[in-house]
Amino acid sequence: MIKANYLLTFAKVAELKSISHAAEALHRSQPAVSGQLKALQESFNQPLYQRKGMGIELTSLGEALLPYAQRQAKILIEAKTFCLQMEYNQVITLKVGASTTIANYALPALIARFRKEYPMIRIDVLVGNTQKILNNLRSLDAAFIEGRIHGIKNSGYFPTTWKQDELIVIMPKSHPLMDIEEITLELLYEYPLIMREQGSGTREMIELIFKQRLDLNLEPIIELYSTESIKEAVRVGLGIALVSKLAVKTLPPTILWRSLNEGSRMIRPLSMLLPDLGANTHWIRAFIR
Repeated sequence: MIKANYLLTFAKVAELKSISHAAEALHRSQPAVSGQLKALQESFNQPLYQRKGMGIELTSLGEALLPYAQRQAKILIEAKTFCLQMEYNQVITLKVGASTTIANYALPALIARFRKEYPMIRIDVLVGNTQKILNNLRSLDAAFIEGRIHGIKNSGYFPTTWKQDELIVIMPKSHPLMDIEEITLELLYEYPLIMREQGSGTREMIELIFKQRLDLNLEPIIELYSTESIKEAVRVGLGIALVSKLAVKTLPPTILWRSLNEGSRMIRPLSMLLPDLGANTHWIRAFIR
C-alpha cells in the first residue's frame, strides 16, 4: 500500500537529490527516510532511484512517479496548514493584489460574496497599476491584473485568464464622435486623448495597438492615475478616453460610451496570478471558486 507520507518523503529526496539532506529538511532521522523509500519501492517492485556519488539519481520509473508525489506533497502541506489555522483559531489574512481597474470595478463584489461564506478570513488588497502589482508579486497570495504579463518566470506563480474585457470610448454627450456610426482608431487619433500613466496595463495595450495597426505613437493631452479621474477629465471637456467596459456602470449621465468598430476593437484578458504553493493556498482556492 502506498502511503501519502512516503510520497512526501520521495518528493523531498528527489528535490534535494540526497537522502541525508531530505531527512534534515523533513526533521526525521536518515534511517526513517531510508525505510520509507524502501517501503515505497517495494510497492512497485522496481527501484525508484540509484546512488550517484554522495547523492541519488531517479530511475525512469522514479521520474514518472515524481509528479504524483509532488502533487501529494502539496496537498499534505495545505491540509496541515489548514488544520493548524483552525486548531488555533488564527485570524487568516489573504494578501491580494489588483490592478486599478479590477480593484475599482470587479474585486469589491467578489470579496463581499466570499466574506459571506468565510467571515473569519480577512482580505488585504494592494492596489496599483499592473507594473506595481507585478513588482510586489512575491508578497501576495494572488494577483488580478489587466494587460500583458512580464517578468514572472521562475517566480513560483502561474497565470490563468479570468475573463475577457473590452476597452470602449467615453466622451461627453455633445462630442462629434457621437454622430459617427463606426468609430475607428484613425478617428480617435484626431481628438485629444486622455490616458493612464506609464505602467498601466490599459495604457500599454492602447499604445501597442495604435503602433501595431497604424504605426502611430500616441501623445496624450494629460496622464491620470485612475479611471475615476479620467471620467472627471472627460466630463469637464478635456478630451476623450479609452477605458474598461467594467467602468461604464458608474459613468455620470453627462458621459456616454461607444464601442469601436469591428476592425478596431480592443479585447484583452484579465488574468489571475496564483502561487504554485503557499501557506494560504487552501483559502485562495476557495476565494477563486
